[in-house]
Amino acid sequence: MAKKKQSNISIKDILKGRFLVDDSSLRHWKFVVFLAVLAFISILSSHWADKKVVEVKRLQNQVSNLKSEYAFIHKKLMQNQMRSHVAEVVAKDSIMNASVQPYKIVEK
Repeated sequence: MAKKKQSNISIKDILKGRFLVDDSSLRHWKFVVFLAVLAFISILSSHWADKKVVEVKRLQNQVSNLKSEYAFIHKKLMQNQMRSHVAEVVAKDSIMNASVQPYKIVEK
């Protein structure tokens, strides 16, 4: 088996960028491209998560609005079902409560 040649890259070479232009730079470029792809994926997933957070917040606001609308409509329904309210509405049409009890018709 052939032993891999270990490169002696110093911090000075990294800062000057020599490790990207020397003879064994192909191996380094592969690693740089790999890091760039990882950074791109990280940024993409961050944007995707931010979009989801914004959409969840919008849906929560919409649910809150619908709940308050439901409470308002439910309150109006309960008021309209009250006997006193019905009597007021019917009194406008000159309809009065009967003073005589209704008869029950039994068929034989």
